[in-house]
Order: sequence, then structure tokens, then C-alpha cells
Amino acid sequence: MVCSLGSVSGVIANPSAANLGAGRLFSFALRLFSHTRNSRDSHGDSVFVDKCPPPEFDTGCTYCRPKFPADKAVKTGAALLGTAPTIRKHLLVSSGHSEWPSRTEFELTSLEAKLREVQREGVRRDPDFNFMITSTDLPPANPPEDRSWSLYMYPDGLYFPRIPYSKGKDFLKRFLIPSRAHEAEGIEDSLDIVREESPIVAICAHAARDARCGIAGPMLKAEFERVLQRKGLLYDPVTKQGIRVTLVSHIGGHVYAGNVLYFRGDGSSIWYGLVNPEHVQGIVKETVEGGRIIRDLYRGGLTVGS
Repeated sequence: MVCSLGSVSGVIANPSAANLGAGRLFSFALRLFSHTRNSRDSHGDSVFVDKCPPPEFDTGCTYCRPKFPADKAVKTGAALLGTAPTIRKHLLVSSGHSEWPSRTEFELTSLEAKLREVQREGVRRDPDFNFMITSTDLPPANPPEDRSWSLYMYPDGLYFPRIPYSKGKDFLKRFLIPSRAHEAEGIEDSLDIVREESPIVAICAHAARDARCGIAGPMLKAEFERVLQRKGLLYDPVTKQGIRVTLVSHIGGHVYAGNVLYFRGDGSSIWYGLVNPEHVQGIVKETVEGGRIIRDLYRGGLTVGS
């Protein structure tokens, strides 16, 4: 399974621009659910390599190592396979900053806070449909006064540039709680839904939650940007091509810092742990360019179901 290296996004569901009827959009939304129902983290159709290859050049910090507090050690040499949580959907919400509180649901305008509000009203998660909502430092499509969220949804490989706060409850029911989806029928008619094929490198850097990712994350982001820039693969906001690099909030597993997630152009994701700057060139070479998974760093991931 070879990744896309930065195809341009295209609108696939915009009722005003694409002239799609409500019935067609409803069918589209149902396909989103069936598309992910059988997703697993096995990546059984992917090619694995056992070890991360050594770096081929020194960017200036290729051999830097994060220095963790004495009481915040990482599990160096730990078996990583199976340590990623099993989820059906993963949402990356563009917050525009990385100074998140220890619990992102405490940020009153966050989508996680809206989820808590929905749960207080008696709407529970479906026990067989786990999902994750993660904040990123990617800029939202609209200014704060617009009172809306911008987010990516995987493994669907979709981008929602504008979800008004007023539609948050219906959005959560429709796309994340299948047993309550019928209560929000038609919301997809009023949302732009964009096919997103530009890959994303997401690095946990939630300092308020745990120092380990807070220390390792910014260092890894800088190294990925240097390596991708040198190879001509870094995202260009003008051409809208290339690979985005973003810091993200808690994903689980601070003892495996640095934690790196790679969301491929097909919507699937690969979770790596115990990543140091010296691994970045190998990840870019094997995973980003070659579509291969590095076994000794691999925690799990999210695949695109049939």
C-alpha cells in the first residue's frame, strides 16, 4: 500500500457548489459508516521492514536526544505492537495552538467539551464504536469569531472546513455515535465535506498532560520539517501539496514518547512509538516515500475497511 505524496484536496460533498441532492448526501453519509465498520489496526496488506534505517545526513539535530525528567522515563526497548488503542474513527481538530489544558475537554470551545455536554444530556458512546478526538496546532479555516470547528476525519480521509458550534451535537451523533445517527439526519446537507489526500505527520506534544511528549514533540516536529523540506515533500500552503507536520494533544502512551502518527493519503494511519530525531529520516524513507511500516517502532494504527 503506497501512500499518496500530496494530492490536491477536492470537494466531494458541497450541496451548494456541487449541486448534490439531500438523498445523495444521505447515501454518502451512510457509506462513511459502512466504510469504517470493519477497520482494524493490523495493516495486513502492508509491507513491513524490521528496523528503522540509520540517517543519511545530519540536519544539525539529527542526533539530538530529548532529556526527560528522572521520574518520567520512557520504556526504551519495550515491545510496541498492540499498544495503540483500538478505534474506529480518529478526528484531528484544528485548534491553531499547542497550549492545551491537561484535559482538552476543559477548553470550553473544544469539540471534546461539546461531547461532554452531549453525554451529560444522556447520549452515550456506542460501546462497539470507539473513537478519538485529538486537538492539533493546525490553523482552523475560519477565525475564532466564526464560532466553528475545522477538522480531519480518518480513516474516511475527509476534511470538514467549517462545522458551526451550533451543529456540534448533531455532528457528533451523525458521525461518531451510529445508534443515534438517525437523530441528526440531514446535517451533512449543510456541511462542506472535502476529500483530503495530503498526508499528515502528527506528533504528540501535550506538555500539560505529560512532560515526556511535551519535550519530545517539538523536537521531532522540527526534525520532520527539516527532512521533508530537504526532500521537497513538506506541505506548501500555496500549492496545497505536500505533507503537513502538526503537534497534537494526548493520544495515549506517554511512556512511549516520542509518539508519531502518520495519516496516509488513503485515510489509514500508522502509529509509531519511542521515536527519536535519528529515526525521522528512516520514517520518511520507508513509510512516507516507500509505504512500508517499520516493525520495531510500530504501535498499531487505523486501516481503511472495505
